[in-house]
Formats: sequence, structure tokens, C-alpha cells
Amino acid sequence: MFALRSSVCLAWLCLGPVLSVCAQAPVDRAAYALQHPGDAGRGRHLYAEDARMICTRCHNTNGQDGKAGPDLSGIGDKFTRQELIRAVLQPSAELAIGYQTTVVNTRDDEQYSGVLKQVTADWLELTTGNGKLVRIPLRDITEQHTDPVSLMPAGLTDALTPDEFSDLIAYLQTLQRTEHGGVASPRQPALIPEARQAATLRPFFRDDLVFDHPVWFGAMPGMAHRFAVLEVAGKLWSVEQGTTADTRTLLLDVSGDVHVGGGSGMLGLAFDPAFNTNHRYYLVYQTQRDGRLFTRVMAHQLSADGRREDPAGEHEIMRLPAVTQDHTGGALLFGPDGYLYIGMGDTGPQRDPQGHAQDLTTWAGKILRINVQTNSPGRNYAIPVDNPFLGHTNALPEIWAYGLREPWRAAFDFTTGDLWVGDVGQDTYEEITMPRRGENHGWNVFEGITPYSDRYRRPGEDYVPPVFSYSHHVGVSVTGGLVYRGQQAPELYGRYLCGDFESRKIWALTQTNRTLRSIVEIGRAPSRLVSFGVDQAGEPCVVGFDSGIIYQLDLRQVDPAPCQARVLAPTAETQPVFWRYVFEKPTNDWQSVTYDDSHWAEGPAGFGTIGTPGAVVRTDWHTADIWLRREITLPQKPSANVKVRLHHDENVDIYLNGVLVVREPRWTGEYVEIPLRSAAAGAWVVGRNVLAVHCHQISGGQYVDAGLVEYVSSP
Repeated sequence: MFALRSSVCLAWLCLGPVLSVCAQAPVDRAAYALQHPGDAGRGRHLYAEDARMICTRCHNTNGQDGKAGPDLSGIGDKFTRQELIRAVLQPSAELAIGYQTTVVNTRDDEQYSGVLKQVTADWLELTTGNGKLVRIPLRDITEQHTDPVSLMPAGLTDALTPDEFSDLIAYLQTLQRTEHGGVASPRQPALIPEARQAATLRPFFRDDLVFDHPVWFGAMPGMAHRFAVLEVAGKLWSVEQGTTADTRTLLLDVSGDVHVGGGSGMLGLAFDPAFNTNHRYYLVYQTQRDGRLFTRVMAHQLSADGRREDPAGEHEIMRLPAVTQDHTGGALLFGPDGYLYIGMGDTGPQRDPQGHAQDLTTWAGKILRINVQTNSPGRNYAIPVDNPFLGHTNALPEIWAYGLREPWRAAFDFTTGDLWVGDVGQDTYEEITMPRRGENHGWNVFEGITPYSDRYRRPGEDYVPPVFSYSHHVGVSVTGGLVYRGQQAPELYGRYLCGDFESRKIWALTQTNRTLRSIVEIGRAPSRLVSFGVDQAGEPCVVGFDSGIIYQLDLRQVDPAPCQARVLAPTAETQPVFWRYVFEKPTNDWQSVTYDDSHWAEGPAGFGTIGTPGAVVRTDWHTADIWLRREITLPQKPSANVKVRLHHDENVDIYLNGVLVVREPRWTGEYVEIPLRSAAAGAWVVGRNVLAVHCHQISGGQYVDAGLVEYVSSP
């Protein structure tokens, strides 16, 4: 979903005593940790054994739930060093979805604070900060609310020196899953290639038009140059594009009714199929009533000119109960049949312990389908006569499909009638699925294509797999998109465009019989990607949640032919690669092709110290500097699209046949790919080439390894 759903909360590291730090000049810990990589080995001791921290009181690192804080086993995959630093220093800034503090008051004047773990019709369970599991009968609860303050006290790491804090962050960076993409299958590719030519993203409105955490964008039907933008806190804006200026008007403000936090807030909008004549539209958002959370589906109406809200048209369609403020959905749309489809998440807690998604007696974890053009007794809507569970005694008639965790953004392809849904995953996998009438899409029996739990598995049940699944090495929060039916990019016509909220990657995929046929990365959004929309010509836009900017996704120059990686020079990731090296500064011509390096030592990459995050150390390097040389024989000159695959800690210069082709300061913490400078084009020769590297170490861990990868279009 958006913002807080995917943001890490290491806000539980422990509730141990906070000791006063030794007297010293104030230090900006965030800036210091960014400049000093730290020692992961020492950080592990702080995390698990040091009495000032003992983070294991509240966290697991083995993929298991059960403690007050989230499991951190894959945290190094999901978040950058800067994001980890912020999460530890500001534990209440962005609480992880499912790990907000729930406060419960009881009839006997007791108050309990903790993380909500289970809720039944009779009781709820909280895990408190000290790890104790408390079960409270619902009949005894007088008040329940979510506290925006983390269980982890602010200032906990004040007990650490700046170097120790850097060590702790270094250890957290090493907490990465080992499967790196899981089992490859037609539905879950091990590698998603980049397109030969990517899309361009630029502001759709003029640069000074910025919104406060927008979540939805779309053209207003029948109104030329008019667009709607939703903000998560509950405001709806109309924007009119002019020849010299873009003008926005506040149409609706229901922020007083919208509950924002976790995965909740104003989530989606759908225009009535007859909007041109009735000016109706529908909203979905979370609200709180008497301490309980609900998802409201609301009908609204604009004036005939579309410039103001008509209060007479407002009424509630549905009010759907939620267990927590998490996994509350986010899909609201009309189908080709004229019915309203509503995507409801399992509503939590994490891992769906009560099996909501598999329970046909609850709306949670479902795609609902209703008729809002008429009413039936006791409802502000009617049930379509062909809904699959109409008339079933143990199922709600509104359900159209089930077994979903968090359907974040859905779209119909009106050309084929197919429904596409982005379903946000739990621990390891995200998915794109295509639900159909009456189907079970597997959560929480499956996560993606991988078995997850047998607790709610039913013998003989058919579980429909996703079209596309990807691991959290690729991204950590899917954003469903749309099938491209625009005119500017014929090669992409009919492809489904989707993305990932955190990694900001944008993909174009094709399928046959709901099995992935091809996928390619066509770009990256400038801001976390919360939604897709189209302009009035059917060309796509994306919504930048953090930047507040709506971006036009310009596809005109996209070449969707996938680039294939051709390794010109491997790194230590895959095999021992031998380099010549010295620790003492050589003569000034050390990087030239003709330099004689026969007196240098020889050893396998990578070079560095054990414990440096992401490093594959095969040769120790402890001095301030290292100089490396390696020969590469090429049968032909490579294309212009060559990148250095590099992991460095810290400052590094790389030369190709004596020409400086890469200069990178600081460090990476993992292997990254960096384009060569334009000067490299004239440096290649057929036959013997020399790659020369100088790395300068400043403090903390150290490491250097480099290789070359050429990207070429598929035949």
C-alpha cells in the first residue's frame, strides 16, 4: 500500500535500561553513521548480547513472528543504510504496518499497551514490550485505540558511542535473506531485465503544484483538462490545466472523518459509469467509531459543472469492520458490467492469524461486487444475481473472489474484461493476480507461489496462483497498475504496467492464460510509487507519494526489448577472480596498459576485512589504500551499454586502459552497477584490456571488488 505500510520500524529493539552516554561533544549520529560504515561483527554483539541493547528481547532474525517487534531477517534487503539509521534514531517517525502500539483500557481500570497479535469474537491478544502475551476478553474492554508512539523509547541508542551506533547499523545491513529471488518459475522469474530504452517521467502538472501525500489520480470523465487528486488525509482536489497555469480547487475535505495511520486513510476513488450525467463518484476510506475501525464506501456527487460538492448526494454505501488499521484494501473500481468492485484486505493482524482471507463469512481478504444503482432490503446497494455465493448459507453474497491479503490497486482491461490486482505480500513475496468469479487466490495458505501455512488449508480446495510473483530482493510492496491502451507507444499496447512502492521500479508484462510470458523493467519513479492513473488520452501517469507530484509516464521512446547481461569480467560473487595488487603507492603510470605489474602480489577478489556488509572477502586488506590491476581479453569491442559491477568501501577510482571511467566516493554496502563515463567508448581495444582500481579506506570496515557487465538487446 503506501507510506507506513512498508516503512521499517526497528522501533522495538528493546526496552532495556538506557544508560547515559560518556561525556563528549554532541555528535550528529545520523551523519556520523553515514560517513562511518562500522563493524558488523561488533554490531552483532551489541544487537544480541550487550546489556545496553539486547535487541533479541523484542526481535527475531529467523523469519519467525511472536515477539513485540517485527522479524528483521530480511531488513538489509528492504532498506538502505540511511533508512535504517532513521528508523533506529526516530522509532515513532514511521511505524511498520502491523506493529503500531495498541492501547486497551478495561473495566477494572487496567491499561495494556502492546502489539495486536490476534482478535477473535471473544478476546484479543497483545504482545507487550517485555514480550509477555496478554489475552483480554472483549467484554471487559471500555476503550481501544492506536498510539502513534512506538514501544521502543526514543533515545535508546544514546547509550552507545557514535562508533558503536555505526556498528549496530552495519550489522542490521547484513540481515539479508539467502534465497535471492526464491525458486525461479514461469510465474516468478529469477531476474527481471531492464528495457533497452527506459520511459521518461516528468511532472504532469506544473512544477509548483505539489500535493500532501497523494494516493490517487485520474481524469474527470467528460470534463476536458480536468483531473482529480486524492490525498491520504481526506482531501479531494480538482485540477484544471490551462494554457499558462494549472488551477486546483478543493472539492471535498473529510479529514475529520478519515482515520490515518498504518495502512489506513483515504485510499481510492471511482467515478460512476454515468458520471457525465449524474456526476456521482465513490470513495473508500477508514474511519473510527467508538474505538472501532471501519472501512467506509461512500457515495458523493458534484454539481453539474463539476466545480463543487453537492452535499445532498452524500450517503454511505457500506461500512466494513476492520480488526486493525492495517491491510484495509485500496481497490475501488467499476467493471465493464457496471458493478462496483471493492478490494478488502485481511485487516490484520500480521499473517492473518484468524484466517480472514479464507473465511467466506467475513468481507476481509476479498474482492466484493455490488450494484450501487439500486437498493435491496436492508442495504444501500443490491447484490448482482450472478455473484458466486449468492444464496449460500455460509458465505456473504457480496463476495466475488477471495484469498487476498492486501489488494492495493486494481484495474479492468475493458478490451478483454480481465481484472488485474496488485496483492501486497507478507514476509517474502509480492504478487500480481487476475481474479475471476468465485476463485480462491490462496492467502494465507500461499504467499505468492510459495506455501505459507496449512492452518486454514482445506482438502480439495483449488488455489489460483498469481500471474507474476517477485521476492523482496526486487521490491517490498507491489502497486497494481493498468493495461496500456494508449496510442503513443504501440509496442507496449496491451501490456500490463505495474510497479513497486518502495523500490519505485516500473514493469511492463504480458501473460497467456494467466501465466507470465514476458516482463521488463521500463523505468523508475522519482518518488515512492503509490498509484497509476491515465490522462484523458489514455496515457499513463504515476503518483509520487513522498514528493506529492503526479508524473507523466512518457512511453514514446521506450524500447521494451529486454537487455541481456553479458559478463565481461566476473566479480567475487560468483568465483575466485585473481588480481595483481599492492598496498604501497606505485609510480604514477600504474594504471596504464604498458605498466609492468609482475612484481605485484597476486590474490583472489574481493579484498577487505571480514564483516564488511555484503562483502565476499577472499584476500585480507587492512591498510589505508590498495591498488589493483587485472587483464581482460575481448574478441570484439563491447557496446556502449557497459556497467561496472562494483562493491566498494570506501573511495574508489577505476581505469580502463589508463582512462578514468568511474569515480565513486564513500561506500555502497552491496554490489551495485554503475555506467562507465563516456570516455570509456574510445578506450576499448580488441584483445588485451587492463582494468585498474585504486580504493582509499577512511574508517570502519573496508572492501573492494569490481567487474564489468555488458547489456545487449535480446535477439
